[in-house]
Amino acid sequence: MEYPSIRVQVGPDNYFCYPGAIEEITHFLSEEEIDNALWLYGERAGKAAEPYLPKAFHHAKHKQLIQGHCTHEKVDSLVKEGRAVSVIIGIGGGSVQDIAKALSAQVKKPFVSVPTIAATCAAWTPLSVWYSLSGHALGYEIWSNAAFLLVVEPRIILSAPKEYLQAGVADTIAKWPEADIISGHSTLLPFTATVGLSVAKNIGEILLKEGEAAFRAMDEKTLSPTFIQVVDAVIAGGGMVGGLGEKFTRVAAAHAIHNGLSVLPETENTLHGLKVAYGTLVQTALLHDEEELIRLYTQFKIMGLPTQLQDLGVDAHDTEKIQAMVDATLAPHETIHLLPFTVDATLLHQAIERVEALHTNTTEGA
Repeated sequence: MEYPSIRVQVGPDNYFCYPGAIEEITHFLSEEEIDNALWLYGERAGKAAEPYLPKAFHHAKHKQLIQGHCTHEKVDSLVKEGRAVSVIIGIGGGSVQDIAKALSAQVKKPFVSVPTIAATCAAWTPLSVWYSLSGHALGYEIWSNAAFLLVVEPRIILSAPKEYLQAGVADTIAKWPEADIISGHSTLLPFTATVGLSVAKNIGEILLKEGEAAFRAMDEKTLSPTFIQVVDAVIAGGGMVGGLGEKFTRVAAAHAIHNGLSVLPETENTLHGLKVAYGTLVQTALLHDEEELIRLYTQFKIMGLPTQLQDLGVDAHDTEKIQAMVDATLAPHETIHLLPFTVDATLLHQAIERVEALHTNTTEGA
């Protein structure tokens, strides 16, 4: 039997997550490198991070405000400046991180990541998700290297809108059920993939147990150890899963359902992870795992995550919209087809109806 071949890229060269972690930039980069850095930042992100950043940020020669998604056009417009600097520093959420990573790969300069939200593991992973100018996802591209340095200042994330961390928790919880499906039909897994699966299961349980406490800490503006652990689980743990297992631990049906939801205008402004939360419930319904479905539904309700289409602004009785979602989810290239059985429109409609019925059943039983 041929041993499977995968590329293992565990994560950044250096990672820190503690109050004051941004100071590590001055330990890993010389004063000259910092002075000649290209700082890419989101508008809200820049304001949130500013009190913690090195003084060089305030008078930087190379500083670019980033708005919108990661597109080829935006990255191309930064190439000339990127070639003139020593290092690229990305301050912000997933779009800023993806642009910084893509630019770093193109101009072959080291990349420092300063995430200001924990909505995804984008700061950790060596890949960028590409979008069109009109905002449609085009796919992702994997890079040779992850960040040279990743520093997480939990006080910045504590002050961010809570829905970002809710999205990150939901997206990370999905990693175990999706990875379990992908790897489940393989008769031989590389050792690192088994480690990735173990990490996925562990962080999923941590987040289901501690997520509510982390969100409460945000409401109370309390920097608790539990809050930092949850942020760590989303950014580092979530990123590590794919890095260790590659094709055996990536996305499956939950993310395909996210993609199906994304064709509906009502969900345009809904964060990625919140749509994945609903996708996780539908995937579980497709597998007919009733006990796990009830467990996830109950915990998602407690944590304030979406548990029905209405939570995403979608009318479950709008047959035209639901059909459009189903059609997009079942597109030939979608990862829902990694399930160990054929999923057609009938099965997917039934799974959606089962998830929607949970709300009715629990309301009637109250």
